[in-house]
Amino acid sequence: MNDVMLFGGNGLSGEGFVQLIKDQYEQLSKEADDHVRVMGIGLHPFIINQPFRQKYLDLALDFIAEQDDVWITTSDDIAAHFKNNVADRPAA
Repeated sequence: MNDVMLFGGNGLSGEGFVQLIKDQYEQLSKEADDHVRVMGIGLHPFIINQPFRQKYLDLALDFIAEQDDVWITTSDDIAAHFKNNVADRPAA
């Protein structure tokens, strides 16, 4: 999910962005027992930081932060976790 494509390329509304975040989370959460997934949200200040979009970003992030099964982190932390916990395991 990338704000450039969502807002620029597809003309998504703020309300649509919040719903998209919720739908994406719900689907990934359903698949979590069988698949390890990352919900990447590509954000660019010149797109998402427009004042009329800020409240929708806040709503979307609040929704994600309220979920008990979410790890809000950085790409560096994901890479470190993989290296320390997964990388040396034999393939299944």
